[in-house]
Amino acid sequence: MILKFVARFIHVLLWLKVVISPVLIGLVISVPICIIYDEINFYVIASFTVIGLIVGVIWAERIRRTIGLSSFHGRLIATPEIDGHDKTLDIATSDSRKPL
Repeated sequence: MILKFVARFIHVLLWLKVVISPVLIGLVISVPICIIYDEINFYVIASFTVIGLIVGVIWAERIRRTIGLSSFHGRLIATPEIDGHDKTLDIATSDSRKPL
């Protein structure tokens, strides 16, 4: 019972992590617009934030349904260069070192 709660909590956090990134992009876009107008306009900030929220929710749900949130974040965090799975490096070095 506790492990299910922890697993659900982690999935909610992963989902929120995907949703927050477009929201932050919307906020970053709204800052220069407010600078151009020379005033902090709440409606501009709110509209870009809501647009980012809608895009983020759609994106997070698409990721959750297709590949899964854990797999998505696993692909982002994976470092094949460090793990020794860099195939482009292996191909380049193996072709250049073959004798003629």
